[in-house]
Amino acid sequence: MQGLESAPILVEDAVVLSDQVQGYVRRLGEELQGQRQAIEAGWRKRRARAGMKGEDPRLRALGAINPGSSAELLAEGKLSEFFENVEYHGRRLAKLEVGPAEVISSLREYEEALVPVLRRLFGRDATNYIWSLEHLYFCIMLTLNTAYFQVRDREAQAFYDVFQDELESLSVDELLNRVLDSLMRAFHAEGGAVLLLRPGGQLELKASRGLHRELAKHWSGPVSQGFAGRIARTGKPKIVLDVRRDPLVRSPEIRKAFRSLWGVPLLVKGKVTGVLHLNFAREYNCLPREMRLLGAVAERCALALEKAQLMETLAQREKQIRELGEYMLKVEEEERRRISRELHDEVGQAMLVVRLYLEMLQKDLGTQAPPLVGKVGEVLGLIDGTIRDMRRLIAALSPSVLAQLGLEAALRQFAANFSRSFPIHVRLKLSRLGRLSPDTEIMLYRLVQECFTNVIKHSKGENVLLAIHRSDGRLHVRVEDDGIGFDLDQASQKRGSFGLTGMGERVALLGGDIEIKTRRHEGTRISIRIPI
Repeated sequence: MQGLESAPILVEDAVVLSDQVQGYVRRLGEELQGQRQAIEAGWRKRRARAGMKGEDPRLRALGAINPGSSAELLAEGKLSEFFENVEYHGRRLAKLEVGPAEVISSLREYEEALVPVLRRLFGRDATNYIWSLEHLYFCIMLTLNTAYFQVRDREAQAFYDVFQDELESLSVDELLNRVLDSLMRAFHAEGGAVLLLRPGGQLELKASRGLHRELAKHWSGPVSQGFAGRIARTGKPKIVLDVRRDPLVRSPEIRKAFRSLWGVPLLVKGKVTGVLHLNFAREYNCLPREMRLLGAVAERCALALEKAQLMETLAQREKQIRELGEYMLKVEEEERRRISRELHDEVGQAMLVVRLYLEMLQKDLGTQAPPLVGKVGEVLGLIDGTIRDMRRLIAALSPSVLAQLGLEAALRQFAANFSRSFPIHVRLKLSRLGRLSPDTEIMLYRLVQECFTNVIKHSKGENVLLAIHRSDGRLHVRVEDDGIGFDLDQASQKRGSFGLTGMGERVALLGGDIEIKTRRHEGTRISIRIPI
């Protein structure tokens, strides 16, 4: 009978009741068997005045906790079974949303109907039976208190589980499956599914538990059909007690697998976004408080689902942007190489030819126009400087040493060229780096370039340190200067400035992290960690 929800019995073997009281209770049970119809009739009249009549499920549950309803158990001394029955129906009363005050009122009304019968049956000894009845009622109240607590505790646990599911789930699919698991535990269901409403009025199965794949497919379809379609169309919960007698359930497979169905819409701001339903192998009615709990959990689930979908969309967009950024960096590197090749093969060769012709002209002018020899020499000097600058530019655009000898050699060459070009002392601390992947080497080279460019433009420092070493499967890069520093928050929020953002994106593409420490007039320290 009460196998749907098993819980510890508060008064195991009636340890709260003394042997004397138990003796009176057994005799009371014996007498009640012949008198209970009359007593219940009086109690029902009192209940009718409170608005409970006929087949009201609340009236049935209240009647089930009265001593007379289980008089046989009391007569046989099976008090544990009696209190188990009280506890079960106490949970039903809680789910039917019958308040404790109403339950107490009903018990008092039954007692008012019972006491005159006891006085008539037991005469002068009735006082002892009334006294024993008060003890029994005390234990009934304790048991009901436990039953109500169990219902509230289960509700709190259900909400907590869904909240944890929302916090810990990493994807929409994981969230929905975990929520289904939590609800199936809370309501003792054998199966469950979540269907999302797609454009065009189609319900698409998004997650299912306790259903094999072929059976799960039967839930999908247009909102104009079936159990889930009815819920999505109306936006109202639906309970099917027996699928074999309900026209909404047409699938023979579903009718064979389950008996009762509970379904609620997933609503976001009053709009149906999907359907959540639970399936039971037995006939199982959904009581009012259970429906409220299921509806509240579904509402929370719908909001969490919307949030998870937005997060997935955001993550997908972020991935696309990152992939685009990676592609643009590769395009940029290819363009750098193209420009450096053209400078070297076309402009560089042309400059060398011009220089050769000027040297020849200088020789001829030495005998024919000596005053012009000095002017030609000045032009040759300008051309030599231009060729040096162009070679430095080519090396910066696409350092051939990086591809040939690796990152360590390229950085040493870069530091040497930097010291010759700018009045800043560069100190290197490079451990043996070995060869890294080409993408990693070029990305790190560009990061160092960006750091040194910032030193030139903004720091006004005189010394800069570049330190790189490998440790714990990561490459650690550190760039420090003794310049004037800057306000990091202000620089990060500056419109139209993408230097720091660009550096962060390059590091993120390598799966690493970057840390910048700076204060005004105290220099700047940039630390980069890259997995290798």
